Amino acid sequence: MKKIILVTGGAGHVGSHVIEILLKDPNNHVISLDNYFNGFERNHIKGADYRRGDTKDIDKLIPENPDVVFHLGEYARIAPSFDDVDKVYDLNISGTFAVVEFCRKRSVGKLVYAGSSTKFAIEGDGRHQNPYSFSKATNVDLINDYGRWYGLPYAICYFYNAFGPRENGEGKYATLIAKLEKQYLSGQPFTIHKPGTQKRNFTYVKDLARGIILVGEKGNGDGYSLNNEKAYSVLDIANAFGGPIEMVDSYSGRKDSGDLPDKARGELGWEETVDILD
Repeated sequence: MKKIILVTGGAGHVGSHVIEILLKDPNNHVISLDNYFNGFERNHIKGADYRRGDTKDIDKLIPENPDVVFHLGEYARIAPSFDDVDKVYDLNISGTFAVVEFCRKRSVGKLVYAGSSTKFAIEGDGRHQNPYSFSKATNVDLINDYGRWYGLPYAICYFYNAFGPRENGEGKYATLIAKLEKQYLSGQPFTIHKPGTQKRNFTYVKDLARGIILVGEKGNGDGYSLNNEKAYSVLDIANAFGGPIEMVDSYSGRKDSGDLPDKARGELGWEETVDILD
């Protein structure tokens, strides 16, 4: 029998690459559950079973009992979360609770959750800096406690500023690199949120996908960071593209990260293969 694997957010940037790798194994039957809030049909991978709907309705939409659930299907932007607090609560709190309960009731072999690196932000408690960070840190607590209370098998990984193929450069949910790429190709100035010195660990999306699957295969518990060890400022990236820069007043996102867990490298042997400046 084939191994049944569910990927929530499978039509998104990272989720689509996870599915692409999983489908290389003919013994995998891969199901995607996505509400297409920030996913796109253009990201579909041939051979996957795509279902449209919210994670809070997972019990109705997924009659199968998956062997593994990769839970990537959440609201995943920092600055807009102040205006979208209702969406953040609905997708991240209500939706993830439904996923965790689904895994408990269906005796899923392992839940792999994509936490947010924002919880490791320096200069204060990262989880309280914005609605998005709060929701993600709360979900990490929930999953850790389900492991304690119910023996739920789980692994939590954290990834950092994914870039690469299928990145969304449109609208207010655009990711930084895709937005700058679009501005570069259209000859527009790069709009950089002040001060521009904020640093990010930009990580290649295929490295992230490979790491997430590795965590699913061999990881256990919390603390698997999947990040490029080199951090670059937003201005470093704009200067690498080359072109005029326009500094704007806006929320600059999370603070820089402090010390990061290294279980993915030390325990699993994961390494990044692409540096963003290359």
